[in-house]
Amino acid sequence: MDDARRRQLTDIVAAKAGVDVACAARHLALHDDDVAAALRGIDIERFTLTQRLLNKYRRDPEDALQHVALAVLQHEDIRSDSVLRLERIAALAPPVAGVVMLAEWLAYADWEGFDSALYANIDAVAAFIGGALDLPEVAANLLQARDADVFETRRPALAASALLFIERHTTQFP
Repeated sequence: MDDARRRQLTDIVAAKAGVDVACAARHLALHDDDVAAALRGIDIERFTLTQRLLNKYRRDPEDALQHVALAVLQHEDIRSDSVLRLERIAALAPPVAGVVMLAEWLAYADWEGFDSALYANIDAVAAFIGGALDLPEVAANLLQARDADVFETRRPALAASALLFIERHTTQFP
């Protein structure tokens, strides 16, 4: 590759990633002048896994929440077939454990239905929603009204609040 083309690629990577040309050139060299691979390498260097997931899935907060929870479970090697699964999740840092618990509860509500989910760890889920996420009205609905329609209307706000919570505690996530 000639120097003019290499400079052009370096300028493209620097502009797209928002880094200086030295960083762009280093990543291009590491990735054999593959622009896409260089951009991914820069992202890996600059952002944690959680930050990359939030950036990628931000348009769908609940999807982002599920991806972050899955990343935590994989990072901590917590499998669904583990007898100690709940204990291992509870042993995580409290913000991380709360997010994973919420994500799993939401997934359970999707799989088994809202009425069944009301009997699955609901007190802890409601405490996390009302306390850490500061959504006492959503928590009260879960514990008292138990109205699926009300919950579904508040679900997008719940997922958005969970993402803001993750962003505030991002250093505790992988």
